[in-house]
Amino acid sequence: MKRRWLRRLLWTVVLAVLVFHVAGGWYFSGVIHDRALSGEERRASLALDPDLTVEAVTEATIVLRADDPASPPTALEIGKLFGLRWEGGHGTVGEVLSVDGDDVARSFTVVEGDPPAAGAGAELDPRVYADPAEAGLRATDVTVDEPLGASPAWFVGARGPTWGVVVHGNSMSRLDNLRWLPALHDARYPTLTITYRNDTGAPEDPSGLLRYGETEWADLEAAVRYALDHGSEGVILFGDSMGGGIIESFMLRSDLAKDVRAVVLDAPMLDFSRTVDDNAAREPLVGPITVPPTLTWTAKLFTSLRDDVEWSALNYLSDPAGLGSVPTLIVHGDHDLTVPIATSRDAARDDPSTVTLHECPGADHIECWNLDPAAMDALVTGFLDDALR
Repeated sequence: MKRRWLRRLLWTVVLAVLVFHVAGGWYFSGVIHDRALSGEERRASLALDPDLTVEAVTEATIVLRADDPASPPTALEIGKLFGLRWEGGHGTVGEVLSVDGDDVARSFTVVEGDPPAAGAGAELDPRVYADPAEAGLRATDVTVDEPLGASPAWFVGARGPTWGVVVHGNSMSRLDNLRWLPALHDARYPTLTITYRNDTGAPEDPSGLLRYGETEWADLEAAVRYALDHGSEGVILFGDSMGGGIIESFMLRSDLAKDVRAVVLDAPMLDFSRTVDDNAAREPLVGPITVPPTLTWTAKLFTSLRDDVEWSALNYLSDPAGLGSVPTLIVHGDHDLTVPIATSRDAARDDPSTVTLHECPGADHIECWNLDPAAMDALVTGFLDDALR
């Protein structure tokens, strides 16, 4: 009788664990779809999501408070130049003027709309500039004929012979890397800042999904061909986040990879599977308990079946023919909660002769430039000058 009871208990536990993983895995595969893969959901998720409160504002200063005072020190207290968004407007915040408890006073400029009122919600934005003119650049709108159709791009001319082709991340906006362009222009690098499938104004991928380089590399190839056809003597590739994965996929797959002279990556997503693992490990499940690795594995299995994701194909650390085949600079914040800095550390460790990693203390995702613009501009342009020399 006792053995029969123990067997029933064992089978009950096994069944409960199985149901938990099947149901939970199916649910979290939907989370992966919505947060990372669906172009439509990604566009919707980029709406204003305030995590700061405006305490006071004058013509030249603003006092901000983090809504979660228990969070560790943030870019609000250490960053040198950020965009600031609020309902109905945006501006820039610069020098930290004072810190009084949870209140941080910073220099402030309104760029568009009315100043925020006291009590309004706001959020910092690494994308400081809203268009090329605001960054002091004269950009020409051009069209790149990509495999799925015509896609818009910005061309900023300069006197140098080698173009930079600039690839944004899964924010689906060319504004991601606009803050880097003035320094590249001053260093005489013409730049072509591209869009690709699923972006606004560009063709939709037949699946409607972001593929983290597996398909988008062909759009980058078309942009590189455009640069070469219009007089560029080879190219440098500059990408952030998912854009880094697109670049590395291009380096593995394209015949035009031979024309790449150097690569600069800002918090690149070099292994999509590990990025999902890292984010899931912080995803709340019940109370302080987060999603266990076995549930994440099950969710990724369901994602493979539902959305045709081949996880191994999105690991760009596994093939030395791509990453590190040309001089490569990676900048990555050590507080990045979107893409784990561990993948960039692995890249630098595996290819120390060609891959240089610069870690940015205190920086979250794609925030290295914002914490110290002058230092980052000098680092990138110096690296490129040395690489091309």
